[in-house]
Amino acid sequence: MKRPSPPVPVPSLAAMSLAGQIGCVVPMIILAAVVGGLWLDRQFGTGRWITLGLLLASLPLSIVVTFRLAMRAAKEMNQMLRMPSRGKAAGQEEENGNDA
Repeated sequence: MKRPSPPVPVPSLAAMSLAGQIGCVVPMIILAAVVGGLWLDRQFGTGRWITLGLLLASLPLSIVVTFRLAMRAAKEMNQMLRMPSRGKAAGQEEENGNDA
């Protein structure tokens, strides 16, 4: 009697990795905009206008980076789901080798 094939593993590790990347990259972009803006404001004596401008510019940048990370992770997850199981591929190679 054949055993049922094991369920396809859900790429939850990749999803957790994506969440970690986004959780680190987005705050770093915003923090860099604030720190850089404060420094530039001090250098040029512009009050807080450069900080505000960089902060507003960092928001669309964060969205673009998040989108690119998500698309890359989705592509990797899709490839993981399409990969044949290693045991099955090895068994097929053995069967093909015995028939030849």
